[in-house]
Amino acid sequence: MVKKIQIGIIVIIALFSFSANAQSNKCGTMQQLHKSIANDPTLKQRMLKSEKSARLWNLNHLNKRKSEGNLIIIPTVVHVIWNSSIENVSDEQIRSQIDVLNNDFRLMNEDSLDDQHPFHPFVVDTKIEFCLAQQDENGNATNGITRTQTNVISWKEDNWDDIKSTDSGGKNNWDPEKYLNIYVVNIDGGILGFASFPDELQSKPDLDGVVIRFEAFGTKGTAGSGEFAINDKGRTGTHEVGHWLNLRHIWGDTACGDDFVDDTEKAEKANFDKPVFPHRANNQCGSGDNGEMYMNFMDYVDDSSMVMFTSGQASRMSATLNGLRVGLLTSNGCELTNVINDLNSVNSVMVYPNPNNGQFILSIDLNNHTVVRASIINMLGGIVKDIGIITKDRSPIDITDVQAGAYYLRISNTTSSIIKKVFITE
Repeated sequence: MVKKIQIGIIVIIALFSFSANAQSNKCGTMQQLHKSIANDPTLKQRMLKSEKSARLWNLNHLNKRKSEGNLIIIPTVVHVIWNSSIENVSDEQIRSQIDVLNNDFRLMNEDSLDDQHPFHPFVVDTKIEFCLAQQDENGNATNGITRTQTNVISWKEDNWDDIKSTDSGGKNNWDPEKYLNIYVVNIDGGILGFASFPDELQSKPDLDGVVIRFEAFGTKGTAGSGEFAINDKGRTGTHEVGHWLNLRHIWGDTACGDDFVDDTEKAEKANFDKPVFPHRANNQCGSGDNGEMYMNFMDYVDDSSMVMFTSGQASRMSATLNGLRVGLLTSNGCELTNVINDLNSVNSVMVYPNPNNGQFILSIDLNNHTVVRASIINMLGGIVKDIGIITKDRSPIDITDVQAGAYYLRISNTTSSIIKKVFITE
């Protein structure tokens, strides 16, 4: 399964193809893209240029990304815009969506393909995680959630842009170069969500972000309610954030189109419901005996059927995070702000090795601080494990019972604390 793509006429067609009939039932991202192109004719050329840059980056980092294994943590703010109280989703529901994103992007989802599945060799941990922002654009402490009551009953396609405008009943996005902005709203009709592509950031930064209807957001509360029972696992969020990181639908938004990823089978069109494997084996686009990769997060199947990203998709997202969305790599949005660094200095605390497998050495220059306490905190700010009292300058720490991922190690005494990031790998 290899797809060769020439940057030229074929790419121009594929980049801007759009099948309205298939698109209208699930995702509004391509509709938004075509509106953006109509408003900004230079967007087409920028997208072609960035497509070449992404391919060049991937060629130069083909093996490096696999060997480095460095995590990228994206600060995320969730804007809840509600008219009826049922749309004002709970903090618990918001956290459930962040959990889904982390599980899906880190290949920790329990419904992932088993190792006997023919497509299993293409499944990958993208090394991308998400945290609810701990500080806002001005460095103030936050829980990463904003709530706005609006007079807008539902958001129709002709006023989707207003979702991201405080003056129009929505909410201005936070600095889009430093944060992923997710909006939870009541979308009119059957659209589940939509996202902006990275290239749109240059001309319309105020419209950057991901929008998800409140019935398809997370796994708690209103998720899967009403007519959206098949959208109860938070996969709309995974799908739309994929677009936000420059992924396309696997069928390329036209018959046998291209998604610019080499390890996804060409698809005849969007797939819906719960296909049975193999689906459309040896299709008219040239798929193999295993058929189309309908279980990919970038298709239109039910939430319970979409379970994977491929290595090629992960590389494409990595290229985006090192290119058009590089500002996220230096964002302080995930850093805790309620920290007083007077335990001599931040350099008085060291963790090694880091990353580690859950076993590491904690080195502290205790000096006058004879007793300090250590704890592991997740990206949502919750305590995952209380390590307890530390009384030695050099202490072996074992947290192998904690899931792989990125965490904060908090060292504190009665008056102050220091935060260090800890990366646990499998």
